[in-house]
Amino acid sequence: MIYSLENNILKIEIDTHGAELSSVFNKKENKEMLWQGNPDFWGRKSPVLFPVVGKYKNGKTTYNGKEYSLGQHGFARDSEFNLIEKTDNKLSFELTSDENTLTKYPFSFRLICSFELIDNKIIVGWNVRNTDDKTIYFSIGAHPAFYCEKSKTVLSMNGENLKYNLINTDGLYTPKTYDLENEFVLHDNIFDNDALIIENGNVTKVSLSDNGKNYLTVKFNTPLFGIWSPTKKNAPFVCIEPWYGRCDGEDFDGDITEREWGNSLNVNETWYKEYEIIINE
Repeated sequence: MIYSLENNILKIEIDTHGAELSSVFNKKENKEMLWQGNPDFWGRKSPVLFPVVGKYKNGKTTYNGKEYSLGQHGFARDSEFNLIEKTDNKLSFELTSDENTLTKYPFSFRLICSFELIDNKIIVGWNVRNTDDKTIYFSIGAHPAFYCEKSKTVLSMNGENLKYNLINTDGLYTPKTYDLENEFVLHDNIFDNDALIIENGNVTKVSLSDNGKNYLTVKFNTPLFGIWSPTKKNAPFVCIEPWYGRCDGEDFDGDITEREWGNSLNVNETWYKEYEIIINE
């Protein structure tokens, strides 16, 4: 089911399937800002990545000696959430663990995804609660895709001395780093080797500009993020992805408690983070 929030600047829509932001319509420009999921390029729009960002090595992880298999980016994006809050400017959706999730992920949890519309800003919140009787381990991230004409679009970041890493053909993090300018045109071959992964929290703001006009900004305070587009298909969008966690490294040999950039929660604890999407008039 689709729910919406609206003011005089924006109208946004959220799908209960995956608690996925499915539309960001700029009313003043009469323009859709969020990629609309054409499967010829990429069939999603803005999935939430939980309880894993990226891939486990060999598609598997272990906990207390038992093996668990889980696909790329976890199951939340393909799960049905329940609406639990609706006000004039905020919607919140809930997903809880069940017998099915426990076969893939060995922890009980409550995940709430919230969307708040304030003027030209969307605040996306993640609230994870440990409902288990032991410490839980998880990753979570965003994957919003925004329309752009790559040859004309400049991506800029507020960090300095930036480095990025790549993933290999098995979807695993590689240790070699490369220099990255904090401003560049989204040319056709920049993503030929898949996503760019930028670590260590040096960047808190990524913006898109066209003809010198900054038209969209994503603000976050995550320890790492990704930038991606399937440019080999000349896709007319780019994803700006704040992450609390990432795929396993190609040399990783730990269990779920040792995953790099992972998060943990003690019994009955709650973890809350948010990021912002700002549409500039």
